[in-house]
Amino acid sequence: MIEQPAEKVTEAAFNTGEVQTLAKENLDFLAALAMPLIFTFGFPPVFQAVWQWLLAATLEMRSFPQLALGLPRGFGKTTLIKIYILYCILFTQKKFILIISSTATLAENILSDVMDMLNEPNIKRTFGDWKLGVEKETQSLKKFGYRNRNITIAALGAGASMRGLNIKNERPDVMIFEDIQTREQADSQVQSENLEKWMVGTAMKAKSPTGCTYIFVANMYPTKWSILRKLKSNPTWTKFIAGGILADGTSLWEDLQPIAQLTKEFENDLAMGRPEIFYSEVLNDENASSNNLIDLSLLPSLPWDESDAAPPPAGNFIIIDPAGQKASSDSTAIGYFEVHDARPVLMQLVNEILSPGETIRRALALGLTHNCRLICTESVAYQASLNYWFRFICEQQSLYGFDFTELYPGGYSKNSRILAMLKSYAAGEIFVAKSCKPQVHLQITQFNPLRTDNTDDVLDLLTYAPKVLEMYGEYVVATNIYQQKIKRNGQGNKSGAKKIAKLYMSS
Repeated sequence: MIEQPAEKVTEAAFNTGEVQTLAKENLDFLAALAMPLIFTFGFPPVFQAVWQWLLAATLEMRSFPQLALGLPRGFGKTTLIKIYILYCILFTQKKFILIISSTATLAENILSDVMDMLNEPNIKRTFGDWKLGVEKETQSLKKFGYRNRNITIAALGAGASMRGLNIKNERPDVMIFEDIQTREQADSQVQSENLEKWMVGTAMKAKSPTGCTYIFVANMYPTKWSILRKLKSNPTWTKFIAGGILADGTSLWEDLQPIAQLTKEFENDLAMGRPEIFYSEVLNDENASSNNLIDLSLLPSLPWDESDAAPPPAGNFIIIDPAGQKASSDSTAIGYFEVHDARPVLMQLVNEILSPGETIRRALALGLTHNCRLICTESVAYQASLNYWFRFICEQQSLYGFDFTELYPGGYSKNSRILAMLKSYAAGEIFVAKSCKPQVHLQITQFNPLRTDNTDDVLDLLTYAPKVLEMYGEYVVATNIYQQKIKRNGQGNKSGAKKIAKLYMSS
């Protein structure tokens, strides 16, 4: 065995006051300071927003904020909470921090990791040695004088007795419920209700009378007894809940959990017949449940190996289901389809809240990227005017060759069209590319044919795909001829890239 040379460590001297200020103001700096060998990736924007949200509530004077934080499993939510506890010790006047997990062991593990951060040489050199003021130190309880006050940190398992928590006339002023509900408990109505009663009736009543910050940290479970699901609809709690895949199809934290990795995880859950687990625990969707109308594990894959390049399509087209641009509006869905063996295949998907101008630019960019000239828009009410603006912008930007057509639902209700589409999907008459399956299958699991307020904009695209082939087949076929002509003239991607750049610069 060859002994590897030790890495050279370079020490540098910094002004203590400046380091303290940076640690207080910057989450990434504090994390790197306290966990130099563990903290590898900078926290993404959503986590930075969560951090500011937590600190704003914590620094309120004589208040009792109730915060419910829903972050996906495997995305470092417990690590964020450990750093938050460290921040409370270093930079606030909080005196009694209570950590509650599903078991005492898990709570004690969090406490142990926090104390490891306090023992980190960087922290000791910058803020002082907490052990100099130790009064009591056990696995579940730490009492010490530090940063000009007496601090207590306790760790308990959910359901434990709260007697004895009035230590030196101090009660908890920070109470953290970190994954107190297990999956097994979430499956049981009796266990979940007992846990909820203990949380509200016993734990939360042990607060400090001068103020307490409550933080409930968890991810969703696909049952109606999930406590996070209940807190989401509770108006007395402030919620911050995010899924592992953002609306634009990217990962919440790409460095930690790349989108390709999440897609493989979803495919495994789907193949095991448990897609609702991915939807609830990774996407934090409280409505996730198995749809008994269709078995997602039996839906066909693409008729070619997706690890290889897709074969040349016989044609292609784009479908748009427009919506409003307000925060409360439904998302606008834009789907890029290719035709293979006379069957439509959803290859790329945009599902976001977009203004009409953004909708037009995104659709045109897709068309230029894929040499796709046929753009079909659902034309109901005001949506019918979108094609006018498509033509107006194309003329304004000197973009030629596009065909804009309208699609109408006909005499069938939306739910009837979706049910027919699900049968076609199961029969292999419609296909969905792997990258689009998470969003498509999520809406399938949530679809309830007895309701008229389903989130079904993506499903609506698939209902229209066969109609496009039926009504505008000559345009779809012509698209393929158009593509071949561009390739022969050597104008493909280079020409399209210039047009896309021009399109976005003009906006």
